Amino acid sequence: MNIPEKVRIGGTNYEIREEDRLNDGSRLAYGHIDFDRALIRLDSNLQDQQGKCKTLLHEILHGIAKHFELAVGDDEDTIDKLAKGLYMVISDNSKMFGN
Repeated sequence: MNIPEKVRIGGTNYEIREEDRLNDGSRLAYGHIDFDRALIRLDSNLQDQQGKCKTLLHEILHGIAKHFELAVGDDEDTIDKLAKGLYMVISDNSKMFGN
């Protein structure tokens, strides 16, 4: 799985940017989605490529949850488990997803 420059979620194009020492406002973070600026930020130093891919999926799932007003949107544990599960499916079935 590659990290694209943009991803479209719910009709909005989100720019994806890697940054050093990403902070979500109160602590260091692996990733963050900014709905107001249509921006997903990934920490460039805290993780390897697989970790960045999982984090990107995590932030995309937050975007989907917000777009569809899902109650799970603020549940970090559930979003994280879904992201890891989705990453496994994509990785284990790469031909299906064009990798």
